[in-house]
Amino acid sequence: MSLAGRAIYNIYFHPLRHYPGPRIWAASRLPWNYVNLQGRLAWRIRELHAEHGPVVRIAPDELSYTSSAAWKKIYGQRSPEFPKCFDGRGIAGPSANNPAIRNKGIVTADTEPHARLRKAVLPAFSERALREQEEILQLYADKLVHQLQSSSKTGAPQDLVKWFSLAAFDIVSDLAFGQAAGCLDDASQPWLQVIGTRAKGIVRYQFAIHYGLEGWLEWLAPKAQKMALRKHGELAAANVKRRLQQSESKKDFMSYILENPQADLSNADLVRMASAFIVAGSGTAATALSGIAYFLCSNADKYAKLAGEIRSAFTKEDDITMTSTGELRYLKAVIEEALRVYPPSPSALPRFVPGAGEEIDGRWVPGGTAVGVHQLSAGHSPVNWKRADEFIPERWLDSSLEYRADDRAASQPFSFGPRNCVGKSMAYAELRIVVTKLLWNFDLELVDRSEEWINKQKIYLIWQKEPLMVRCRQRT
Repeated sequence: MSLAGRAIYNIYFHPLRHYPGPRIWAASRLPWNYVNLQGRLAWRIRELHAEHGPVVRIAPDELSYTSSAAWKKIYGQRSPEFPKCFDGRGIAGPSANNPAIRNKGIVTADTEPHARLRKAVLPAFSERALREQEEILQLYADKLVHQLQSSSKTGAPQDLVKWFSLAAFDIVSDLAFGQAAGCLDDASQPWLQVIGTRAKGIVRYQFAIHYGLEGWLEWLAPKAQKMALRKHGELAAANVKRRLQQSESKKDFMSYILENPQADLSNADLVRMASAFIVAGSGTAATALSGIAYFLCSNADKYAKLAGEIRSAFTKEDDITMTSTGELRYLKAVIEEALRVYPPSPSALPRFVPGAGEEIDGRWVPGGTAVGVHQLSAGHSPVNWKRADEFIPERWLDSSLEYRADDRAASQPFSFGPRNCVGKSMAYAELRIVVTKLLWNFDLELVDRSEEWINKQKIYLIWQKEPLMVRCRQRT
């Protein structure tokens, strides 16, 4: 069929023709790919949802959703499960099309291999492990505070994106490998540059896979991105090898996995697992911390309320623990609200509708259709939230009557269902401890040039964060 004939079919005769959305996006996947390569896809899909409502046709064979019901259906249904997309829409590289490779990674594995891999790593994220690893969170939170104290002595504004990225990477490196990457001591460490470049490269992979250009990737991909992907694998392999050669019994992720008799993981499995931990654990934490700092500094009343809660709850800094910060209701509300309006993974994680089709949001969707909940759009949908674009932590307090109609289940920053983020509890603990220690030690003030911080950012699967310049004044 000719391109023109295919476009006419997609617009007027395709099974998805009755779903709302721009006709040019229904006709061809080219608009999706074009905007994606610009780093504006997540922003554009948010605009389309604002115009068309809770479900939008964003490609000839793809629907985007914003409802909590869609979360439960697409990601929570177990039988039959909605399989992940590996055709250039999701986060996986081209090798994921090969089942032998795909099923060795916890992010990409099919249902049964994923269950085996998840079972192998679950002990590393148990409540016992969380308690035993708290000292690692405390160590690097204290180190972050110390470095900010030293750098802020002259009154110069600090780039909190940089500092949060360094701290988050040291934390996840120590948790994964039993040794810090040394980022807070030396910001030139290669890991951080590798991850940012890697995410940008996957967007080009998506384009190449969709148009059948996988064989040209070696020539199409910029040299820096190819080197970043290679370097990422080499660093993970080297760290796993070093960790396996250690004799001490330090409590890190690897120790729990190695102690698990059901794990049965090869060295190659451990490298892939560690690589996933590093990417997921460092980027999401740094993004969440940056968003929390930005919205607090942009909303003086919310900042004052949280600072008051923290500074009245403790008599000394040593009292700030994983358990004690878990009692701070407004802190937890601030974290949830920041994750709603600035989700670390702003895009959808698309799945295919299984079998002949399924009903989603009350309408039948034919099998083979790509579907997903778009996080950025779901978090800003006026259908889900009152005053959806405003930062209002109070909506997460049970005592708040004004926002009782909000659909809190529409915000799922760690995804939903059997494939949700296994490190969710660890992430929340890290956010609570770092934010509490930051506001215990400093008064923060946003510098003018960071006032439109979020709107300046491109999104290549994850946020390409701009510097967040903040004055950090030591409290006396």
